Formats: sequence, C-alpha cells, structure tokens
Amino acid sequence: MTAPGSTAEEVVRRYYEYVDGQDPALFDLFHPSIRYKRPGYPVIDGIVEFREFYRSRRIITEGRHSVEALFHSDRRVAVEGRFTGILRDGSRADLFFSDFFDLIEEAGSVLIASRRTYFDDTRV
Repeated sequence: MTAPGSTAEEVVRRYYEYVDGQDPALFDLFHPSIRYKRPGYPVIDGIVEFREFYRSRRIITEGRHSVEALFHSDRRVAVEGRFTGILRDGSRADLFFSDFFDLIEEAGSVLIASRRTYFDDTRV
C-alpha cells in the first residue's frame, strides 16, 4: 500500500520511479480494480491482468521516464514526458508520452484506479 497521507502527485511520481526500477512495489500503488488503457492493447481490467501485462506482455524491456510536466486537480493527474529505453526486439525508443491517472483514497492510502497512456510512436 502507498504511504498514508501520500498526495496524488507523490503516488504518480513514485509510479515512474518504481516502473523504471522494475520494483515490484509498483503494484502496491494500484487499486485491485485498476483499469489501464493504452493504444494497441485491449483494456486491462484488474490487478491480476495488470501484473501479467507488466510481467510478460509489455513491449518495453527497460527504460526511463522523464516527467516534463505534471498537472493535477484533486484526484486526477496528467503527465507529459519523455521515455527512452529498449524494446523487446532490441530496438531503442526515444519518444514523448502523455499519461492520465484517476486516483482514489481508500483506508488512508491514495491508489491509482485508472491510467490511460498515449505515445507518439506506434511501436510502443
């Protein structure tokens, strides 16, 4: 679970830190009924599908997200940034992305309830 008192912005920034570091604590940031939508994939519903996506279907092998702008209003956060990394086929990616998060507070923790992501490259 996320730390009690975490803000929406802190949770989203922690998401990028954890995903880039391939830290399993990543999954603790998400509500069990997470809904994740990204181009080229069916909508991912629930933490079980979400874990499976990150463990075996994600096209990205490794990389780093740089947050260039973060906007938030209450429990909604929008991020613009740049991703650099390596894809499963060994090719390098250097592209811009936009992410949109909806968060909820449950039992004193702020959790990500949904995420929508968009890339300016069709390979990802």
